[in-house]
Amino acid sequence: MAKRGRTKAGAFPEIKEKNQGKFTRWAERNMPGKSTCGAAAAVMKNTKKYSKSVVAMANYANNFGCKR
Repeated sequence: MAKRGRTKAGAFPEIKEKNQGKFTRWAERNMPGKSTCGAAAAVMKNTKKYSKSVVAMANYANNFGCKR
């Protein structure tokens, strides 16, 4: 039986070391007083207002960091 979804080895999208903390720094500068998860949720509610790269970082943060 074949493995499916995220159970495949190496299927988890890792962040390159140079990009770690990038969204957190963006959130601290652009949304003072909000947590990283709060900033990610705000960006995802209004994706047309933010650049494609910010939306991608917020989506990753929302999916893999804020669901605990």
